[in-house]
Amino acid sequence: MEKNVYLLSFLAMSLLIGCDDNNDNKNDGQSSNNITITSDQSALNQRLDLTNSGVISIENGSLTGKLAEVANTSFPLVQIAEVKPPVDANGRTLQASHVTVNGNYAYVSYIMRGDAYSGAIDVIDVSDPYKPKLVTSALIPNTDITSLTFSGSNLIIGAAKDVDKDPLLSTNPAIVLNMELSSGLLTDKFKTNYLENRVTTDVAANTSNYFAVTGDNGSLFKLSSSTKEITGKTAIADLRSIALTGDKVVTLSGTKGVNVYNQSTLALQKSFTTSTDVSGAKRTMDIDGSKLFVSEGANGLGVYDINSGSKLQSIAIATAGEDNVTNAVSFNDGYAFVANGALGLNVYQSSTQLNLLGSVGIAGSSNYVKSSGNYIYVASGTGGLKIIKMEKPNTTFANCTSYIVYNQGKDLILNSNDIKSYQGATAINSAIINSSAVLTHCGSIAILNNLILNSGGIFNMTGSLSQGKYQQSNPTELIINNNALLQIEGSVVIWGDLRLNSGAKINFIGNNSSITIYGKVTKGSNVTITGTYKDTENKLK
Repeated sequence: MEKNVYLLSFLAMSLLIGCDDNNDNKNDGQSSNNITITSDQSALNQRLDLTNSGVISIENGSLTGKLAEVANTSFPLVQIAEVKPPVDANGRTLQASHVTVNGNYAYVSYIMRGDAYSGAIDVIDVSDPYKPKLVTSALIPNTDITSLTFSGSNLIIGAAKDVDKDPLLSTNPAIVLNMELSSGLLTDKFKTNYLENRVTTDVAANTSNYFAVTGDNGSLFKLSSSTKEITGKTAIADLRSIALTGDKVVTLSGTKGVNVYNQSTLALQKSFTTSTDVSGAKRTMDIDGSKLFVSEGANGLGVYDINSGSKLQSIAIATAGEDNVTNAVSFNDGYAFVANGALGLNVYQSSTQLNLLGSVGIAGSSNYVKSSGNYIYVASGTGGLKIIKMEKPNTTFANCTSYIVYNQGKDLILNSNDIKSYQGATAINSAIINSSAVLTHCGSIAILNNLILNSGGIFNMTGSLSQGKYQQSNPTELIINNNALLQIEGSVVIWGDLRLNSGAKINFIGNNSSITIYGKVTKGSNVTITGTYKDTENKLK
């Protein structure tokens, strides 16, 4: 059966026009699983790409003059990898649709663009902060995987399946799967629930139940985590997204706006309108306290009071265009990350209102975003998934609390004999430490381009340092000149080259310091490297 394809804002991702047949009584039957699970590490490693890795910047074009010089120096970001999308058994490239995170594992779902159905799920281990690992991948034939969440230790999967490949589907492709995991990894053991309509657009879960929504003439379904059966249902048209908070279930409809239900009874508690959206477009919501963040396509981002329904803030799309739409929003630790299609990814800091920090300097469109822990996951359709690390300060270094927060602009130059000390999170373009100058930084610092220590200069680095870009045609460099000293207490990641000129010095402090160098190392004579350290790439030897 061919899909009826909607125009989707994340690279025309395929959602489906719906039917209203009732299939609630078909849930006892189970389809043939036919999942192909790959754990071949050599094959999986081929899908990890470092090409665009390294320090990335945040740019705010609305700032000029002095404000532009000092802006965006407190939110360091590093792209640590891209994951290429999987290719199915028929040689077709899939595209990322959703991300959920549980502990050190990120789970990524994939769909097939166009009429055919085909999907996959990846599991990515991010326990090593700078070396994500694709540990397993499952191809799921004849099935688009649209959304993921967790119910206990099981993975809940929203999907749509080709009705010609499963006699239990009748005319309604929408399904939800409850998959058993083995130590967090995928298995072929799952229960299928058949839902009305053409696609399950989103899923959510609490400790005892999971929920699914279907689009067009769709419904909100409640299922028991213990019995895996449908225990409640309420109809609402054109459902796009679902979120849980407290005792509330919040749904987003492209035509009906936001509905708030009681989690136990599915009784409607509140409803309010949002911007009317184009048919079938993928949208998401997120919640911070009483604030509800809603992606509204060409109308940008809306922020609502979840209790009153009043609109607190509207953030318009900066430049009109067919592919310039707010597809998704994710809130994490005081920041809102907004995927704006061809306009990329914007970052806002939350206060009474959301305040724009700027646009993240990554390649390609931003069709979906999820932030959890120290990471931001950005889906770019067939461009795969970008994994970005937020360089947050390590709070264990209490001896640095007397230092001020960095305030010297995006290009740091310490003149001869200058002494400067900073703490916190710092993001800058470049740094030059001249003769006999001393820079002390405690926390996390990311330097987009070159870092140069001239003769007799000292850089005391406590916490973490990320510097440069991966394998550029004109490589970024960390250069240490004669009698200059880089002191490291913590971790250093050099994405470009390290040049140790004659008489250069590196000293590692403590027993847990490390250095990772992805580029080449050039050493002059009489280079001194002292202390205990882990050289992850064996480049200093």
